[in-house]
Amino acid sequence: MLNTEYDKEYVFDIDAYLIENYPTMNQVTRRSICSLSINDWIDDSAVEEYVDECVSDYAKTKLELNKKEEEEDDD
Repeated sequence: MLNTEYDKEYVFDIDAYLIENYPTMNQVTRRSICSLSINDWIDDSAVEEYVDECVSDYAKTKLELNKKEEEEDDD
């Protein structure tokens, strides 16, 4: 039976993070930071690379899968 109940979405609340870690920051500044973060700084390809690294680590440590390395010629 396929388990369809698992976390498959990552949500990061930038505003909540800013409120918790920068308590004196006002809402106008938080809005600007949120906008800059989403539009200019967060790169989907960087997140995809991180997920690929997780896949690689999982494959190596949990599944004991390793990429087949080409045999070197000793001629």
